[in-house]
Amino acid sequence: MKRKLLLMFVLISCFAKAQVGIGTANPQATLDVRVANPASPTIDAGIAIPQVSVLPSSGNRAGQLVYLTSTNLYYCYNGSSWYGLATQVYNFGDVKYGFQGVDHNGWILLDGRLKSSLTATQQAAATALGIGANLPNLSDRGIVGASGTKTLNTTGGNASVTINQNQLPNVTLTTSTDGAHTHLSGNPTAVLLNILGQSFLASGSNTNSTTSAGAHSHTTSSINGGVTQQNLSVQDPYLALNGFIYLGQ
Repeated sequence: MKRKLLLMFVLISCFAKAQVGIGTANPQATLDVRVANPASPTIDAGIAIPQVSVLPSSGNRAGQLVYLTSTNLYYCYNGSSWYGLATQVYNFGDVKYGFQGVDHNGWILLDGRLKSSLTATQQAAATALGIGANLPNLSDRGIVGASGTKTLNTTGGNASVTINQNQLPNVTLTTSTDGAHTHLSGNPTAVLLNILGQSFLASGSNTNSTTSAGAHSHTTSSINGGVTQQNLSVQDPYLALNGFIYLGQ
């Protein structure tokens, strides 16, 4: 009889407060479950969510939660279908790409800003990773693996290059020596002729012919047509995204 009275008293108290406490006499939520010693919990600490080997065809209401043993994931019913609650742990220094344009959920945009503009926790994480006064700036840059010639957290390279003369192919431009031709020499002259005692003034020019085997050189046109030299682009086809580093909140 005493047990029944006690149970009725507990139920009346719960209905009156609309809050239930397990492990606490002062519940702070609709259902407040606590362990006796949080610093040293026993193996029975926590709440056991109902386990299923296959998902139900549907749920009764949005927010319904089950644990699917075949995937070892929690699934929540959103009112029309079940979706898995994948848990993922990030470590300080993890890097990702994304369409987001600002910091979010501990992910910090790599935009070269001052490290001092971050929270104290983020600054400490950045310092531990070897980041100096400024965050790395990933704008218009790709990522390559660190190596003996590429130190971690350093930048380098160029988006364009200029080809120097000593980088051109070692090709000698030649012309054929075949074909007889004439080279002019001297300037037009006035020649005084004496024919049968009579003097005549005749103008003309002196010409000399050479053989096809004569040594001579031909001048070639500029290889690039004489235009102003331009830089050569080395940009691969790309999709532009923002880069983020995880530094926590």
